[in-house]
Order: sequence, then C-alpha cells, then structure tokens
Amino acid sequence: MSRCFIFGALKVGIMPEKPKPGDLVIAADKGYDIAVGLGIKPDIVVGDFDSRGSAPENENIVLLNVRKNDTDVEHAVSVALEKGYREFFVYGAVGGRLDHTLGNIAVAERVANDGGRAVFFGDESSFTVIRDSSIKSAVRDRGEVSVFSLGEVSRGVTVRGLSYEVKDIDLPRATTLGVSNEFIGKPAEISVGDGTLLIVWKTV
Repeated sequence: MSRCFIFGALKVGIMPEKPKPGDLVIAADKGYDIAVGLGIKPDIVVGDFDSRGSAPENENIVLLNVRKNDTDVEHAVSVALEKGYREFFVYGAVGGRLDHTLGNIAVAERVANDGGRAVFFGDESSFTVIRDSSIKSAVRDRGEVSVFSLGEVSRGVTVRGLSYEVKDIDLPRATTLGVSNEFIGKPAEISVGDGTLLIVWKTV
C-alpha cells in the first residue's frame, strides 16, 4: 500500500518526506492552499472550510459540517484509513494552537491502535506514536528526542543508540524520565513490548 500525505493549515518550511507517484495526498481545509503553494496537487480536499473561507472549485471535495465531532485532520485520516492506508505523513499540524496539537497526538495514537504509523512533522519538532512495536532512526549526529508513555504504564521499553540507553524498563505516564535524550551519531531504536509511546524529536 502506498503512503498517505495530509496537509493541515499551518505553513510548512521543512519536508523530510515528500509525496511520490502513487501516494495519496489529502488537504485538510486551508491545507489545500499550503499544498498547492508547495507545488503539490491534492487528490482529496476535506473540511468545513471555516479557516479557508470557502471550498476550492473543481476539486474532489469531502464537505464537512462546521459542527462536527472530529477535526479536519482527523477526518482526513479517517478517509485514508477507510481506503486501507496505514502509513501517514502529516504536515502543517504541529504548533499553533496547543489544543489542536494535542488532538493530533490523539490522532497519531488512533492510527497506532489501528496497526499503522502516523508521523506529524513540524518545522521545529515532530512526533509519532508507537504501540507494542519499535521505531528506528537513521544516523543523526545531534538533536533531541523524548519518549512519553500515553498509557498508565508502558512495559518493556528499550532505547538503543541514544545518549541514554535503557533495556526492558517500565515507563509510567507521570514522569519526565524520557525527556531530552540525544542522538549521538549511531542508528537509534526505541521499542515497547506492551504499551503506547509518544516519541518527539527535533525535526532538524
């Protein structure tokens, strides 16, 4: 299955991953203008268009009611999940309003619960959520990475290839133990045997 790229309403300056032929591109509301400004043509446009003002013309539109139970970004994810996509790259949805960023962490957790992976890229910080699985990083000489448990306790947490390594520990939610680890020029891996982790890293 190809990948799904979703664009939110915030400006995008850095794109570590870019759509390739065959990938699905969805714009959420004003994310349409963000994507088009980057030279990327959305396949689907989703939203109530309260932030854009009006729906773009002659596009594949999923028009939502302003009074709804999900955000435009989450609805875009729902559309892609229904089409079978499980790998997501989301831009323009980190920063700005704190409540929306927290909501997008919940969206990333929803994708992880469904057996997928959603990476939300911001110009300064990016994040993803893993459940009962692992994630590997390419070699990076510097930069911070933090790990949080989204459940009461995440068990079997192992961190390799970072400045602070741990093996098979329990990581409670109410702790700052996983904050501000560092890349040290080695391949890094973070895994959890039983639980859900939020992983946040410096984008560049």
